[in-house]
Amino acid sequence: MSVTNSVNSYAGVEIVYDVEGQATGSNSTLDAIVFIHGWTCNRKHWRNQISEFSDRHRTIAIDLAGHGESGLGRSEYSMPAFARDVASVLEQEHVGRAILVGYSMGGMVILHAARLLGNKVIGLVGVDTFKFLRNDPGSGRQSEQLHVMARDYDSAVQQMVLGMFADDTPDALRESISEGMLATPREVGFGAMKGMSDDEPLFDLATSLKIPKMTINATARELDKAAITDAGVDLRMVATKGHFVMNENPEEFNRLLSEAVESNLQVLNS
Repeated sequence: MSVTNSVNSYAGVEIVYDVEGQATGSNSTLDAIVFIHGWTCNRKHWRNQISEFSDRHRTIAIDLAGHGESGLGRSEYSMPAFARDVASVLEQEHVGRAILVGYSMGGMVILHAARLLGNKVIGLVGVDTFKFLRNDPGSGRQSEQLHVMARDYDSAVQQMVLGMFADDTPDALRESISEGMLATPREVGFGAMKGMSDDEPLFDLATSLKIPKMTINATARELDKAAITDAGVDLRMVATKGHFVMNENPEEFNRLLSEAVESNLQVLNS
């Protein structure tokens, strides 16, 4: 049974999250699998994973500040600020050891959260993310998108969202995800894109985290495989052209995520 809770995070912003399932016993080495959504997304995008994993693990799905049902009014929507949202939830839920799963922008967030939380994080799983780890976000795609959004925000966001789906994405899935993304307030969409553009280059951060790291990416989307491998990240692929790999091909994605969870536990217990 899912329980919805909230906690006040950085700058007093309320963060809403769902908890479902239980940790596997009092001596469990894993307290929770924590799911972090992407830019202008929300915690509901993880429904296929919550239903799959909550029967054997405690799952926590978070709405970052300004997204979904969480509060507004933050002066910055930076990746370190979002990491503090994750830390606030884990503190309130008394999570001692977690695997963080981050989709797209959420991949950037979980890197910062892992640095912030230290040994509370036993593994990271990116989801169609970590694509160009050696690139400086300030001169990369996020910066380009930020400039386009500054000229015509509504048109830019519509085009960006449209490009996240494949030609064969079911209409119901496309519409349900797009509706929520396009409804995200401008201050959040623009602010979070600025937060990504202003972020530090992430290769050194990823490399410095001496915990198991995996990313599960779409086969048809560009990425720098060498940078991913050199950063110590295990790259796995899901056969889909869409960006939302956990929704486009949930069976294959869940199988790979299950392998990542089990691998993390084996490393921890070795």
